Amino acid sequence: MRIAVAALALVLAAHTTADARSRARPHTRAAAATPKWDVTADQRVEDLKWLVDTLKAKYAYQDKKKIDLDQIKTIYREAAEKATTPAAWLGVVERVMAELYDHHATVGQNTATSPQLVPSGADIWAELVEGKPMTVEVRAKSVAARAGLKPGMTIEAIDGRPVDQVIDDGVPQALSMPDAEAGSYALRVALAGNHVARRSVKACDARGCRTYTMGPVSNDTVTALVSWRKLSDGIGYIRIENSLGEKGTVRQFDAALKQLSGARGLILDLRNTPSGGDTDIAEPILGRFIETPLAYQRVFEPAAGGHFPQDSWTKDIDPRAPAVEQPLVILVDHWTGSMGEGLAIGFDAAKRATIVGTKMAGLLGGTGDFTLPHTQVPVKFPVERLYHVNGTPRENFKPEVWFDPTDPSGPDAILATGIDELKKKLEQ
Repeated sequence: MRIAVAALALVLAAHTTADARSRARPHTRAAAATPKWDVTADQRVEDLKWLVDTLKAKYAYQDKKKIDLDQIKTIYREAAEKATTPAAWLGVVERVMAELYDHHATVGQNTATSPQLVPSGADIWAELVEGKPMTVEVRAKSVAARAGLKPGMTIEAIDGRPVDQVIDDGVPQALSMPDAEAGSYALRVALAGNHVARRSVKACDARGCRTYTMGPVSNDTVTALVSWRKLSDGIGYIRIENSLGEKGTVRQFDAALKQLSGARGLILDLRNTPSGGDTDIAEPILGRFIETPLAYQRVFEPAAGGHFPQDSWTKDIDPRAPAVEQPLVILVDHWTGSMGEGLAIGFDAAKRATIVGTKMAGLLGGTGDFTLPHTQVPVKFPVERLYHVNGTPRENFKPEVWFDPTDPSGPDAILATGIDELKKKLEQ
């Protein structure tokens, strides 16, 4: 879903403003025309101040981040004054948004050398595990997987630089105290690279260390919005192809259900939803599997004041005929993002499916869209906190059947585990 960009060409995004309470926006960028650049240094500084003040007023996770937002104005003032081209200014805005070390806080424009979005533009999920930079999961069939990278490796260097230096350069300058998650964020962004440059990762496992070279992350070549097939033992399989923001997805999903109406049980694969999507798409999908109205997630808006949970509210969903009655298993991993995560916790809240997989992307909350007044650069960041109906923050949700991504048992062990779980349900 990420657009192709030519080297050093500035690509701008067109966003539709929508109520953040009703829409979880896709984690993507879209194309539009490049405007004339006639912005003064004072106006850029004003936009910097406006952006920081807006974050202070609206960002829903300020108390979870160890950053001094006011320091950002001082840190980036000189860079704003010197950013005399759209590309240079965009780089400043990207660095300011990265101060939040939040993969759901993004800029709606990019150049070819802009950092890829995570998870939609990443094929390696990495974290600081007990202080060590580790590959936690590698996306199946990705550029990184084909290069030979695997989960459980220790990362020694990225693009020829010691990984500790890479992380130090990537953590927020406004960080007020150490935070391992800031280091993990910087690590993932560095591994994702940009849109055009080749990547080099030195990683080690029990067999030793080697350097893996690979191209930039490439997008899926799947053209279908929904794919499906019949598995053995009367099991039907449906996969959402990063299309939870596409209008035709519900129609194709219904068509897949019709083709699999004779299946004994179903597997719904949400492991290709990194770009998130829209409640107008996700809710009808969930609605096919319930018979009475229910609450599927909880929302809290810190900027409005009040306290959680008493000042939160639920998002409700109505059933949509014909109801699907077969037992259901849902597959998730680190490329289950935003609205994909919302679907997973909704199915769990409805007690309608067994969730199988790893931790999901953990994208924070529901985002709002904002546009810098002078430079017209669009940004988005979380303005609401989202929760499972039981009060668990969505980003902390863990599947009922936990899967270790370092498990070497087969090319798609998560699917194999899901099939086993579904067979257990069918035998009950």
